[in-house]
Amino acid sequence: MVEDIKQQQKQGLGNFKNCLAVCCLTDILGNGRAWAMTLGLVVSELSEEPVWKGKVITFGDSQYELLLHSIQGNDLKSKAKFMMRTNKDFSIANFPEACDLILEVAVNENLKPEQMVKKVFVFTDFSCHGIDWKPSYEAVRSKFKEQGYGDDAIPKVLIWGLFDFNMPSIVEPHPGLKILSGYSDNLGKVFLDNGGEIGPHQLMEAAIADKEYQALSAVD
Repeated sequence: MVEDIKQQQKQGLGNFKNCLAVCCLTDILGNGRAWAMTLGLVVSELSEEPVWKGKVITFGDSQYELLLHSIQGNDLKSKAKFMMRTNKDFSIANFPEACDLILEVAVNENLKPEQMVKKVFVFTDFSCHGIDWKPSYEAVRSKFKEQGYGDDAIPKVLIWGLFDFNMPSIVEPHPGLKILSGYSDNLGKVFLDNGGEIGPHQLMEAAIADKEYQALSAVD
């Protein structure tokens, strides 16, 4: 699937060209953790901007310190092992800190607005419910503007809590910021097929993708 998406991007059809994954995971083994690492690897492979290609934001030596890592390994197995080593127990998906790190890299590399990360995907197996994300996103927005990056250069953020395998749901607490909870194989496919764009329409598409719904037809 990754190679198919790469071919689409060469034809101008892909939307992962300038994206970055943030993997904030607990130390609990499970499907949510596995899917978060898998999606993080896929996004890193699909990003084409040299500054971000093959990179992922995960924790460093401290469980409280996020770092931009170049993913190490020559094959999927070795890259997955690298992801396992760099992901440690944490308390919350800290996307503002991740955006601070992105901004620091952009300033140090003197990146133009068009080279800035367009989408940030925060993959976590921790609950994102009950958190007021709006002030955090506004703070990120202000910091970017202070460094000369306007609204068109501020990354759109999707925080995806893969801890819950019930019916997926999505909210948009602030323009440019979405919170997605839940996971299914169909939703993962829809996410990749749509270049990371997720909304109510995509959730419905994933929900009716199972075989038992294929025989249904709309009647006017």
